[in-house]
Amino acid sequence: MSFGLSQRVVAAEVGRSKTVILHFLNDPEGYGTKKSSGRPKTISPALSRRIRLAVRQETGRSSTQIKAITGADCSPISIRRHLQEKGFRNKKRLQRPRLLQCHKIARLDFARVRQTWDIERWKKIPPEMFSTRHSGGGAIMIWGAFSFNGTMELQVVQGRQTAAGYVEMLQRASLMTEGPRQCGNDWVFQQDNAAVHNARLTKEFFQENNITLLDHPACSPDLNPIENIWGWMAREVYKNGHQFQTVDAIREAIFNTWSNVPTSLLKTLASSMPKRLFEVINKNGGATHY
Repeated sequence: MSFGLSQRVVAAEVGRSKTVILHFLNDPEGYGTKKSSGRPKTISPALSRRIRLAVRQETGRSSTQIKAITGADCSPISIRRHLQEKGFRNKKRLQRPRLLQCHKIARLDFARVRQTWDIERWKKIPPEMFSTRHSGGGAIMIWGAFSFNGTMELQVVQGRQTAAGYVEMLQRASLMTEGPRQCGNDWVFQQDNAAVHNARLTKEFFQENNITLLDHPACSPDLNPIENIWGWMAREVYKNGHQFQTVDAIREAIFNTWSNVPTSLLKTLASSMPKRLFEVINKNGGATHY
């Protein structure tokens, strides 16, 4: 500095640290032009393509599974972050309910009572379930039921579900006519233990319409085959990493997918109940692989 000012004084005058002033004095021409080397990118374009292909092939894969499949030399966290940068959204896996001893006993009782039921009897039982799907613009809750012979009309649940709303929805779905049409006059309706299912108004509706219910043990989604339908639909709706920006878009995709559920899948799932019960008994009430 030709004026003989110290680094401390210059730093105070320009409002910068002494270290910055020192770097400038050491290399005035190069100051501010060098980029920090930083950590090199761990995901090359070729690896990025392999990662995205792995997701599109099976949307339910975890970042750890993707790392193993692609042979990536980066962490699962880096893979997850990379996918988010590419527009993919992370979906948390639904955890299996924790089975307490009381649940296992109830499941075992359920299975033993019905272990002699053959496929023909299970054909008469349409299971139902709620499911929530998300888009960039919000979420949509849907209700559906199916039998060995087909599906019932899909319903969109508006707002918080109440017993009155549930009954009205069953009426819109024409449960009283579709049940016997698909399963015969001695059909039985399967539902889980949601609060609205056990409400007084709901029970009165079933009694007034002479609808027989299948007692369903708590914490047992693996004994409700429609859970597998929702899994299949999720893979179809989000196939190839497809993302939805509006609720209307995902609603249309869900309804289109529901109308194209393979008949063979319905028959396979409806016919799987004897095997599910056998597995429950074999595992002393424990969870099945379904």
